[in-house]
Amino acid sequence: MSDEKLDLVPFNANQLPAMNLVGDNELAVITKGADYLQRLQLVTKGKYVDTGKIAPGRYGVPQPGGEEITDLGPEIDLLPLAVRAKALDMNDKEAIIACYDATKPEFARIKDAASKPNSGCMYGPSFLIFERSTGEFYEYFMGNKSARNESGKVVAFLATAERGPLPMTLRNRYATAGDYGWHVPVAVKCSEPFTNLPPMDKVVAVMEKFAASKEENEGMEKVEEPATGRAR
Repeated sequence: MSDEKLDLVPFNANQLPAMNLVGDNELAVITKGADYLQRLQLVTKGKYVDTGKIAPGRYGVPQPGGEEITDLGPEIDLLPLAVRAKALDMNDKEAIIACYDATKPEFARIKDAASKPNSGCMYGPSFLIFERSTGEFYEYFMGNKSARNESGKVVAFLATAERGPLPMTLRNRYATAGDYGWHVPVAVKCSEPFTNLPPMDKVVAVMEKFAASKEENEGMEKVEEPATGRAR
């Protein structure tokens, strides 16, 4: 090595060339958070209401981190694309149990527990839906008694052998029992067709992934606790 001292040139980051090896669309994909369906819910009570993030009787989409929720309003238009059974045991918030097979003993256990007050358990149909205003796919889990009572109407809008899925609107009404009150979903027909659906191959891919999760996540699945407050 030479003993000569090298002249040090001041480093100027502004002289570095731009070198983006991914396009804007690719960057949006790889910097996105966890690859999972966000959850649509009807809010009636709970932390989002208590902290002023959303008013009761409105549909919202909880955001990662559990502190924020996107307010979609008191009624939304959607297209139901698929349905699966789902049971949740939320007693251990660090390891929430999700079961997607109604024939399994674990599903039966959670279903039986859900009939007891403050059990920390829920069960019912879980729908894959496409929501009009956001242009996004969501999971809508109708896991309490009030929602299950309305879920048959949502099923009626799913595709059949004779036709594709039908547009529908989710509204809500305020129900009471004694001194207690809560909001329940109301499913009605929507006459306005959807014009903002993604390409068919993307829709099919999301539907296939939704169906596959029954096999992939049959045991323990970490999910966020529904924040709707207790509903009947």
